Amino acid sequence: MTQVASKKTLFLLVYLTSFLYSFQYALPLYIESSFISQFLTSEKVVGLIFSFAAIFTVTYTFLLPRILKRFGNYWATLGAMGVEIIALVTLALCSDPSVSPILAIIAFIVFLVTSSVIFLNLDYFVENFTDNEKTGSMRGVFMTVLNIAVAVAPFIAGLMLTDHDYWKIWTAAAVVMALGFFVIAKYFKNYEDPHYLVHPFRATFRIVRDSHDLHSIILMHFLLSFFFVWMVIYTPIYLNTYVGIPMNEILSTIIPIALLPFVLFEVFFGRLADTKYGEKEMLTIGFIIMGISTAAISWMTTSNIYLWAGLLFITRFGASGVEAMTESYFYKKVGPEDAHLITFMRTMRATSYIIAPIIGSILLLFIDFRYLFLILGILMFTAVWFSLTIKDTK
Repeated sequence: MTQVASKKTLFLLVYLTSFLYSFQYALPLYIESSFISQFLTSEKVVGLIFSFAAIFTVTYTFLLPRILKRFGNYWATLGAMGVEIIALVTLALCSDPSVSPILAIIAFIVFLVTSSVIFLNLDYFVENFTDNEKTGSMRGVFMTVLNIAVAVAPFIAGLMLTDHDYWKIWTAAAVVMALGFFVIAKYFKNYEDPHYLVHPFRATFRIVRDSHDLHSIILMHFLLSFFFVWMVIYTPIYLNTYVGIPMNEILSTIIPIALLPFVLFEVFFGRLADTKYGEKEMLTIGFIIMGISTAAISWMTTSNIYLWAGLLFITRFGASGVEAMTESYFYKKVGPEDAHLITFMRTMRATSYIIAPIIGSILLLFIDFRYLFLILGILMFTAVWFSLTIKDTK
């Protein structure tokens, strides 16, 4: 009984740490592109900084199973959190664009890399504590915990931000991350790692390639990540620079309303996947909703913040269903020992950060900014073939 209680306690503490991680990650999320553009010659190359950081992230991610096998998830997590805290403090000190732009850009890249790495570390903790028959529900709860923080943090950031004084946000993020570091350091000293399987990349690639269901769900996860990257980088710039909506209104009103579906619906979707429908139908409907509503952004000309919040809410309603279903489906196919497959899946997030900004930067040489969203909507429709051809879990 003691072991069970201890496991439940650790599970709750993982949720708490995940909330703190997600909160500090989301505090600067929608000011990142505006912040880093201060140090660059053109806003059109902002995406390339994200791509550069993602290259390092992908490299580290593929090394992660070996790192976990050698050091364990406890030390790997503390190491990544410690480095991120240093990066956040540095960004707070360098928020004035007249002060050391090179140092600010380096700290920003380190922050982006460690943010992705910490998410992976927490993901391994959750997978080790999850029973397979409750995967959809538990994954739904995990993503909801993350998304509550993602929805609340931009609102708090909007209240904090008065005149592009970004140092406040970076400082607050550092404090929150330090709290997460304390929870892991204090309570996870005796955490028992599973036996991590370390496969060469080629062997892992063959496993994914030869399984239609695996490579289909991973490709859908990539397209979802592509959607998130494109929206995070280009939506704040578009609304602020081209539509003329003040940044504090974007952060305090539009973004929190738009992100509500991730808080309201993912646990419900996860339970449906476990008990009634499986994932196939909801994946298909989710991508169709994302495609139509995202393309509609290109023809939205009003500066009314509530109409923008409503349209972006619809895009995220579709995305929340897709996110819950990709998480549920994939983790029903793998176990905690399958670090190589989990790592491959999670590299899609970093890979999207390489590819999406490069494509966006190239497209902006030829098209108006607003048509980025039409192209993104069309890309979402390409996922429907994959969602219709997987073998459902129900």
